[in-house]
Amino acid sequence: MMKNMIIGLMFLFSPFLMWSHNPLSASYYFEVTENASLLSISLSQDAINKVLLTTYTKAELEEMNQKNFEELIVEYIKSHFKVILDDVAVELKKGGIKLGSHQTDLKFVLPPYAQDIDEIVVDIPAFKENGKHQTIFSYNINGKTNKVILSELNNYKVTIELNEKEAIIKNHQLWNYSGIAILLVITLLFFRKRLTKEK
Repeated sequence: MMKNMIIGLMFLFSPFLMWSHNPLSASYYFEVTENASLLSISLSQDAINKVLLTTYTKAELEEMNQKNFEELIVEYIKSHFKVILDDVAVELKKGGIKLGSHQTDLKFVLPPYAQDIDEIVVDIPAFKENGKHQTIFSYNINGKTNKVILSELNNYKVTIELNEKEAIIKNHQLWNYSGIAILLVITLLFFRKRLTKEK
């Protein structure tokens, strides 16, 4: 009976384990200081190749020189990036890129922003086309640090409210986790009921 319970729990949580170990993940690190701001991005090269193949053929990508290929990646990232600090949109201009066989890194140097930011809206649907993709967005806003996971669960968008003590993250993850908890309780009760009957 215990074996059946364990198998049931494995099936219950297997979709979320797939998300947590998804190799097609990306990470964004956004830092705001008094003098300047910086956005650092690390991307899986497999994820880049997969998403570009939805628009270009393999032959077209292979025929591109390195400069054009890099520009293609930068433009894709810029067109799938939206971060708003209070009412000020973060605009990505010219960025640096370093291609790798497994990982590609980008950096954007940005101007300083206000010191009293109250709200951050993060909307980064990049690589959504790949399916079950997730992005880790970390930030350091004038010393206030935290990170969020953007995925299909929250449609790759969160709103973060900053205060002196902590960051309040508004998205749909709370409801999803509540649903998981309820489903887990129902599953445990079901197995317990069956175990009681067998006794």
